[in-house]
Amino acid sequence: MPSPHLARATELRRRLLALSARIHGHPFWATPPGRTPAARVELRQRTAADRTQVAA
Repeated sequence: MPSPHLARATELRRRLLALSARIHGHPFWATPPGRTPAARVELRQRTAADRTQVAA
């Protein structure tokens, strides 16, 4: 019988994979390369800024 920690890790890994598949298939991320919506650019810029602040 697997330990509760391993069972929980497996459950979380499966959830992560399911959520990743949903995000990948979402129309927001389905634009062709080179045609990035302004909202996506802003999201990436904010994320990069947050990483910079955390690292400092």
